Amino acid sequence: MRVTVIGCGDAFGSGGRYNTATLVEARNAANGARGAEGRDGPVCLLDCGATTMTAINAMGVDPDRIDLIVLTHLHGDHFGGIPFLLLDAQWVRRRTRPLRIIGPPGTVDRLHVMIEALFAGSSLDTPWSFPWSAEDMTPGTQQTAAGFTIITAEVSHPSGSPATAVRLEAAGKAFVHSGDTEWTEALPAIAAGADLLFLECFAVEATPPHLDYARLLANREAFDAERVVLTHMGPSMLDYRGNVDRDLFELAEDGLVFDL
Repeated sequence: MRVTVIGCGDAFGSGGRYNTATLVEARNAANGARGAEGRDGPVCLLDCGATTMTAINAMGVDPDRIDLIVLTHLHGDHFGGIPFLLLDAQWVRRRTRPLRIIGPPGTVDRLHVMIEALFAGSSLDTPWSFPWSAEDMTPGTQQTAAGFTIITAEVSHPSGSPATAVRLEAAGKAFVHSGDTEWTEALPAIAAGADLLFLECFAVEATPPHLDYARLLANREAFDAERVVLTHMGPSMLDYRGNVDRDLFELAEDGLVFDL
C-alpha cells in the first residue's frame, strides 16, 4: 500500500497547506506489478477538500486513476472538492471509468446540493461521460468497495451529520484516518494494529471540537499503530512543530509518501 498526502492542512489553509485529501493505492502484486488493465491496484481518495484539484494538479497526480472516494465527514475542507473533480473528469479528461463515492449519512443529499450550488444543473442535467454514484454508509459498519475494505467508527465533531474515523484495508495493510474529532475512545479501537495512523491535531492545547497535541501526547500509549502521523495542524501547532516528540509522532506534509 502507498499513502500519499495530497493535502494535510486545516480548513483555512494555515501555513499554505492544502485541505485534507489522502491518496491510498493498493498494489495488485509484489513490486507494484500492473494488472490486466495496465494499471496498478485500486486507488482510493480519502477525503477531497475544496483545494484538492489544485493540489492534484500541482503534484502531477492523475485523478482519472481514482476508483473510490471515501469521506470522513461533510465539512467543506473534507468534501468540498468533489464537484471540481467530477467536472474535471467530465470536461477535461473525458473519463469513462466508473467512480464510487462513499460517506457518512447525508452524503448523497449534501453532495447533490453542493454540486447544484456551485455548478447549477450539473448534478441532474449533465449527460455524464462516466458512471458515478454516491452512497451513505452507517458509522460502525464495514463494506468492501473497489478492492478496499472500509470500516468506520463515529467520532465527535459536529458537521450536520455523523463524523467518522475511517480504516482502509487492502493488500494486507491497514491505514486509518481519524477525520476531525475531539478525543474519543473510538480512536484507539479503530486504529488497533494499523500500519499507519493519521491523527488530526489542530492545536497545542484543547480546542474543541478538534484533537490537540496535549491530549494526544497524554494518550499516546493507547495507540498501537506502527506509525502515528499528526495532520490537520492549525497555526499554533505549526508554530510548535519543533517541539513535537518525534520518537512518538511523525508530522504530515503535503506531498509526503508512505510505503507500507
